[in-house]
Amino acid sequence: MPPQQPAAPAAPAAPRSSATGTAASRSLFAPPEAARPISLWGSSSMSSEGGQESTPVPIRIHDHLTLAAHPAVVHAFGVGATTSRHTVLMRGLDTPVASPASSPDPGTGAVEVTLDSGLAPAGPIRVPGTIGAVAGELDGSSGRWIFTPSDPTQQVEAETFTSALAETARGSRQVLWMGKNNILDVEGVLEDTQRMWDATDDPEHDTLVLGQWPTEHDPVGSATANALAAVNAEQRSRYGAHFLDLGALLTQQEGLGCSPLAPLDVLAQGSTQESLALEVVPPILVASDAIHLNGWGNLAVNWAIIHRMRELRWL
Repeated sequence: MPPQQPAAPAAPAAPRSSATGTAASRSLFAPPEAARPISLWGSSSMSSEGGQESTPVPIRIHDHLTLAAHPAVVHAFGVGATTSRHTVLMRGLDTPVASPASSPDPGTGAVEVTLDSGLAPAGPIRVPGTIGAVAGELDGSSGRWIFTPSDPTQQVEAETFTSALAETARGSRQVLWMGKNNILDVEGVLEDTQRMWDATDDPEHDTLVLGQWPTEHDPVGSATANALAAVNAEQRSRYGAHFLDLGALLTQQEGLGCSPLAPLDVLAQGSTQESLALEVVPPILVASDAIHLNGWGNLAVNWAIIHRMRELRWL
């Protein structure tokens, strides 16, 4: 009987991976961390004022974009009643000298200031930033500019104010819906929007400009309607696919028949036909104050923004 051969050594065990699921599923549930932030700039339409009306739940642009853009961070910087000049200040592109105009509050160090740009406060605007080397917040919600230093012991002197939001927005793409509150200043709105456009890392690709829409106060032939049309036309020409014509979306049959508005059958409403004759947005999409979109109007705007962002490969 031949001698017994020694047993072959056992094959080494295959290395075990600690990863769970397939590469595709891991990509789905743990997306890349390099997604670029998106900053939203503008006034009350950008902050979705009126979006709590008419729909079962409030429809707010920043909420929908936060879901659609995940894992990208969405910064909501829209402030009601502000003009394009306020947006430029918030973005840190204007750096006026802020001069104390009162004695500091003994408890908080808060002091009233004036800006050498002459810009008056509007709406509930609050801007974190610095005056010189003093960090704090510039608050215009009272109708006066009040700067409150983070450290009450620091003395505020007449120096340049710089918004801290410039750093927050650094590296982000942006959506601009600005200028409706000063639309009669056509050249100013165009200039301020262009400055915002130029401030991004890649100006040709990093901005989506939203067009203005006409309310019942802006019927065809009115001064505001003419200014609005001039701004929209110039921005459509300048920015091409990076301009989203919301006026056309909300005042033309094709846009009013979009899928988010299908439950309303907007075009079958008598009030819609009256509005289209005046080239203004139908009241079924407008909040009770007649100057903001309601939830349905915001839903259509959200749909259009997300559709365009996919075309631009932002999403």
